[in-house]
Amino acid sequence: MSYSAERALSFLYPTAIVASVVCCITSAVAWTHWRYVLNACPDTNCGCVLHSRSTYNSFEGGNIAYCHYATYGLILPLIFAVVLGIYHGYRMCIGRGKPKTGTATISQRSGEIIVVNTESELSPHGLSPYYWLPATVISVIMAIYQLIYSAIFTDGFEVTCKQYRESLLKEIQGVGNIVPVIKSRLSCAAVFDFMDYLVESISYERRRYGRINTAACLYFTLVFAWLALFAWLAICVINIVNLRRTKAARI
Repeated sequence: MSYSAERALSFLYPTAIVASVVCCITSAVAWTHWRYVLNACPDTNCGCVLHSRSTYNSFEGGNIAYCHYATYGLILPLIFAVVLGIYHGYRMCIGRGKPKTGTATISQRSGEIIVVNTESELSPHGLSPYYWLPATVISVIMAIYQLIYSAIFTDGFEVTCKQYRESLLKEIQGVGNIVPVIKSRLSCAAVFDFMDYLVESISYERRRYGRINTAACLYFTLVFAWLALFAWLAICVINIVNLRRTKAARI
């Protein structure tokens, strides 16, 4: 069981690492592209593409703290994932912790000899039963943290999409049947495509040059944020199962 658990962890931790890195990169690309264009607030920095809002005569970004969190918020779980991923990956690469097989003979009173094949996970290089308690605590905390990150980003994504639908209707002066189409049927990917081409900075010196695919950046962050959460949840399950399994050895 311990070997199987470590083998699974050696795949799950890299999954969490890759997903976290993708989230940091894609959210940073969207943030740096829009940070000046959407920063139209007179008294605060609102250059974040998340939690943007439609005003009477412009489209303003959300508080910059949301983009700071989206870009740098996964550094903490990323550090734990890298350390533990290297640890379990190293153990798997050198073959330690693999179950050892052997044979044992049992003599009965009748004179019959029974040969029994045995398999043991206890080896000089096996994981200590005391490892699973701190690993479980860390993974549970990181899973909760990742859930908060994913929820905050998802909410910011949805708010921006909803608000720009309103701004788009003002921009094209939409009336009649086009209103329910934009509000209900147009996907967020299409909404962000309109945003890429229609939103311009009200300040000439802050006018951006070039365009990015905002929808791709935000969707990548969204999908990989939840993928990282599923990886941490699977890590939690493995750690909790092994924590309960090794309870007798710690007493």
